[in-house]
Amino acid sequence: MPKVPNDGAVEYEDGTRTTESEMGKDFVTFLTWAAEPEMEERKLMGFKWIFVLSLALLQAAYYRGLRWSVLNTKAGP
Repeated sequence: MPKVPNDGAVEYEDGTRTTESEMGKDFVTFLTWAAEPEMEERKLMGFKWIFVLSLALLQAAYYRGLRWSVLNTKAGP
């Protein structure tokens, strides 16, 4: 059986050399995207949630320090 991807079979717009390994990489990238097309959206949502939760954590830490600072500054007998 002959090789299917031959060098020079595809012409890239940016002038990338069309080697067998480059075409194989592109094919695998396409199959990965075809298996999970919503992956990029899910990653972006994850970054947004991490950002919001980190802001909430910082706010809670600041409030805790402000709230308990009264008890920490009292001098003992």
